Amino acid sequence: MSIVLFDMDGTLTKARSEMKQPMCTALTRLQQSNYKIGIVSGSDIDYILEQCSILGEVNGFDYTDIDIYPCNGTKHYRYADNGKLTKIYENSFKEAVGFELFSKLIFSLFNLMNNFKNKEYSKEIPLTGNFVDYRGSMINFSPIGRNASQEDRKKWICLDDKFSIRLNLIKQLQYTFANHGIVFKLGGETSIDICPSGWDKTYVLKNFNKEDSVWFVGDRCEKDGNDKELYDAVKLRLNGDSFKTTGPCKTISIINNRILQHPGNFKR
Repeated sequence: MSIVLFDMDGTLTKARSEMKQPMCTALTRLQQSNYKIGIVSGSDIDYILEQCSILGEVNGFDYTDIDIYPCNGTKHYRYADNGKLTKIYENSFKEAVGFELFSKLIFSLFNLMNNFKNKEYSKEIPLTGNFVDYRGSMINFSPIGRNASQEDRKKWICLDDKFSIRLNLIKQLQYTFANHGIVFKLGGETSIDICPSGWDKTYVLKNFNKEDSVWFVGDRCEKDGNDKELYDAVKLRLNGDSFKTTGPCKTISIINNRILQHPGNFKR
């Protein structure tokens, strides 16, 4: 089997945006060339379905032959032949780390939020709502809130670039929870993904055999990015390859000029 795994935000779509027709065309070409398609995202299933709903309207694209791996691949959904979305598996963060440690983590996140009032940039942060999003198998912590508008996001990105806010938060969390088996990674442009150790995006590889050809395209492949582990792991496989993208246009180029130019078991 040859499967191409894609991150969502910054890869198949712009951040928190819907998929566009040129991407649908490229994905349809992949399917017609006998590649299976998988979406592995830090987002939960509702966000993923919202962003790629256009795929169900594209002539020639078989939406029942796509694997959806929300929450870094710790969940797996597929459409049945009757068109009904079916859950294949799901994991529980709370069960993995225990109630006591889980509670300590949640309270620590709110304490970090409370400490913002002492920062030099406190009055510039465009706070909204939905700061801690528990997704069953992972936590998404957004210092400005997931209800942020595009304008809010732009303001935050400038602040985060200038003051390294999220990276500093990650350092504090890593110190507090050292040796507790919890991992903290940059998620998209505005948040931090939190999961038990080993539940990064490499979790998705449990679904494939070593003989399968696996390709991966993601944008957060640098240190502390939530695509880093999967990017590196796919590079080490005998069949397939991984690519860092800068956005949907670059992803389409990778599909057309790199993946489709070689058989599924090609390795650079």
